[in-house]
Amino acid sequence: MKIFIIAGEASGDQLGASIVESLRTHALELNLRGIGGDNLKAAGLSETLFPMHDLSIMGVAEILPHIPKLLKRIDQTVTAIKLFNPDVILTIDSPDFCFRVLNKLNRTKIKSKKIHVVAPSVWAWRPERAKKIAKFLDGLLCLLPFEPTYFEKEGLKSEFMGHPVMQSSATTANGNAFRFRHMIGATETTCGIFLGSRTGELDRHQEVFLDAAALIQEQIPDIIFIAPTLPRFAERLQNAFRARGLKAIIVDNKDEKFEAIAACNVAINVSGTIGLELSVAKIPHIMAYKFHPISYAIGRAMVETKFGHLTNIILNDEIVPEFLQNSVTAETLSTAILLLLNDQTARQKQIGAFEIVRAQLSPAAQKKSADIAADFINSFIKE
Repeated sequence: MKIFIIAGEASGDQLGASIVESLRTHALELNLRGIGGDNLKAAGLSETLFPMHDLSIMGVAEILPHIPKLLKRIDQTVTAIKLFNPDVILTIDSPDFCFRVLNKLNRTKIKSKKIHVVAPSVWAWRPERAKKIAKFLDGLLCLLPFEPTYFEKEGLKSEFMGHPVMQSSATTANGNAFRFRHMIGATETTCGIFLGSRTGELDRHQEVFLDAAALIQEQIPDIIFIAPTLPRFAERLQNAFRARGLKAIIVDNKDEKFEAIAACNVAINVSGTIGLELSVAKIPHIMAYKFHPISYAIGRAMVETKFGHLTNIILNDEIVPEFLQNSVTAETLSTAILLLLNDQTARQKQIGAFEIVRAQLSPAAQKKSADIAADFINSFIKE
């Protein structure tokens, strides 16, 4: 099976690798090309067409300066796909890039099956996109149980694969093992600081998150901060925590990530998959996110959902406190975290709700998400 795969984010790279590994159990031989990171390379992508982080741009205002480069990357990708002529084009998330590539390919005679993983949030904004997407896709794999309906009514074959977070170590990781390795006492208080995987996210959130951490440390002098991050950000964060006199453990080993999460009593995180990972791990937390002002203004005008955190969207209730834009201050964040540390009722309300979320994110069939995705992809090949 010849597959051209596109992953533009760290989460997509990880998800793509798990699907490829599952596909290998079905196909006698897998010929893989495309765009990805370390996880896909380990799964058999010998060379990425260009660095994955070229696509890790979020927000209208942030994308605008990069349009010439992105247009070049789109043309480069389309050309590579036509030359490879794969059986399947498998795109994962990053819709701003992937859908433009697929749309352009749709105007050619290429017969590859076009399958996308991670449905765009048509339930949150621009529901009419479902009809447009159905015109250039053959199949869609969804991570949330209520998503397939939006696309099936437009004639697009769609399937809920379950959220991969339920097959991650988020559900089983041993926080005590992490504490033992890093000499954190069983009763010592810890707070996770999750700043995201994009440089822009660190630039916008690092100062305010660490200022909040400093205020928390004033109230709890022995608190230890745990900050999982990517290797390229580790030194930057180490220096930033040290400059404020904060006790911090910077975790840049991906194999330690979920144990680090499990070792947290509470956490502050940016928007994204990390929020679900914390929910599934049953760690009380708050979400905070600062957008570029232009992106925020456009988003407010277009987004229809009341919430930004997927846990809150699934439950239709603000179980996890959300702080956006001007409400993201050191004072508001520190106050919310101290409440979760000191108020057992507030903690238990979140933990109880997280049990419901875990059930919602699991597919009815007791199968791994990657295996459901592999079966879905293979169904197109058999056709």
